[in-house]
Amino acid sequence: MEKQTMRRLLTALALIIAAGPAAHAGCKDEVASALERQRKTSGFRMQTKMLSDQGVVDMTVDYMLPNRMRQVIKSTAEPKPVETVVIGRDAWSRMEGESWRPLHPQVADALAAQMQETLGDDQGALGEFECLGKQAVAQQNLLAYQGENVEPGPENLSPGVAEKPKLPDRPVRVIYVDPITGLPMRSIYARANKLDKPIFEATYSYPADIRVDAPPAPGAPVDKPAEKK
Repeated sequence: MEKQTMRRLLTALALIIAAGPAAHAGCKDEVASALERQRKTSGFRMQTKMLSDQGVVDMTVDYMLPNRMRQVIKSTAEPKPVETVVIGRDAWSRMEGESWRPLHPQVADALAAQMQETLGDDQGALGEFECLGKQAVAQQNLLAYQGENVEPGPENLSPGVAEKPKLPDRPVRVIYVDPITGLPMRSIYARANKLDKPIFEATYSYPADIRVDAPPAPGAPVDKPAEKK
């Protein structure tokens, strides 16, 4: 169980990192404003889907600001869900039907740090975004912003580099924002010429009843599945 849990938690870290903003030109302020609005909500839900070496991985994360998170991970390879709760720098996890266990402090710290990075306000790391205008997504007209998925490193100062055409299959990030509420609604990672087939996809919602509480103490009764009628 512990090996399965650790593998899924590492997958979750990769997913959450992928869900963060990446970088291209002119609309950074609009993206920063949308993310700031999200951080000022009482909480939000992120649902992700990603292709990995474990097959399709689905994850649902509830964030309760300022420092609480609950995530549930399922994959086609290991469909039994793993649930994790982070409050401050404490974290617990369990596989469905089993008792809660506190996570090792190093794992708890990594999850807490990533949660704070997701909920933080470091706009200096945002990068630049290009406005794509309104696009229809799931019967909604959302504002789309595209950023280049560039790894950090030395700036390329070669002559003529700015004039070189960008590869059509380059990796990009696109963030979709509700034009009425100003809140992020969707984020994808995909090839620039295959935005309709994202490698990673996250959708956001803002339920009013999100709660993230500390789990029962070790040894407490395990939740029993509801009886079928």
